[in-house]
Amino acid sequence: MQTVVVGAGALGSILGGYMAEAGEEVTLVGRKPHVDAIRAGGLIIEGMRGRHVVRNVRAATDAGELTSANTLILAVKSYDTTEALASLRHLRGKVGAVLSVQNGGGKDEALAETFGRDAVVGAASIVGGAMPAPGRVIHTAEGGTWIGEIDGRRTARVEAIADTFRKARLPIEVPDDIRSVIWCKLNQMVPAAALACVTRLHIHEMYQDRSLAALFVELAHEVAGVAARLNIPLVDCQGFPIKTLCSQPFDAAVESIIARGRAMQERGMTQVRISTLQDLERGKRTEAEHVIGYVVDLAAANGAAVPKLALLYRIIRGVEAARLASARAH
Repeated sequence: MQTVVVGAGALGSILGGYMAEAGEEVTLVGRKPHVDAIRAGGLIIEGMRGRHVVRNVRAATDAGELTSANTLILAVKSYDTTEALASLRHLRGKVGAVLSVQNGGGKDEALAETFGRDAVVGAASIVGGAMPAPGRVIHTAEGGTWIGEIDGRRTARVEAIADTFRKARLPIEVPDDIRSVIWCKLNQMVPAAALACVTRLHIHEMYQDRSLAALFVELAHEVAGVAARLNIPLVDCQGFPIKTLCSQPFDAAVESIIARGRAMQERGMTQVRISTLQDLERGKRTEAEHVIGYVVDLAAANGAAVPKLALLYRIIRGVEAARLASARAH
């Protein structure tokens, strides 16, 4: 099975690297320093599974060189989506399935405009990673990935993609309603990203502080209110049981977040940092607009109240703008 990963950052390299190591034909499309390092010495994956050097993975910088693929996985930063999809328009009708493991919202609609609605498979992933240097990524959280046809049908192509993940020992599930799972990821990602950017804490640290855990639950309720306005039911997924979190008594929900933080620490998952925070600390553009801002904008358009989330979003965008202005000045 021929798999192409466009956006070979931390997540894209981890997924594609493990698939290649399992014997799949994989091409990673990424930035030149990363591609050059992979070509010279292989892709180095460290972290949850020890150290791996994957040498049988192809790497390219120009998406225009691609001619076809059974599966195309889009993993670029949300703000790079428009440019990335423009470089892939020549593949319309030449890709069996295209899916996005990006953090932001509206991603499947963007894929449909480029490849046609029939090509799109819904997806969500909470695999954690970081890229400390070109050619090297750190697998910080095993997490999972969910895929499914947008209309809920069970199809051979979804099962084939799932088998590719299983061969690579990447946790994968095919839910009944992928839309609900995508929103459950947003309901996990948005509060976590907002709080991480403001506190600068690792995830396990943030979860174990009672006041921050309480604020996480409050933010999750705000995001759930937006999903309700869109008639998207929440479900419990392994790693983020959002339906239970938002329906149980408040104090019990807070305790569950604290317990999640303790469990992460006990499992050695102490280096997990939200990618939005990683970018903010590096003075780079973040995905806040496409993740947190996406929900804030939807709330405003659909009459849902998200006062705490909106305030945190304004702070994060202000910090990001100030950091970028300072970088340009120097």
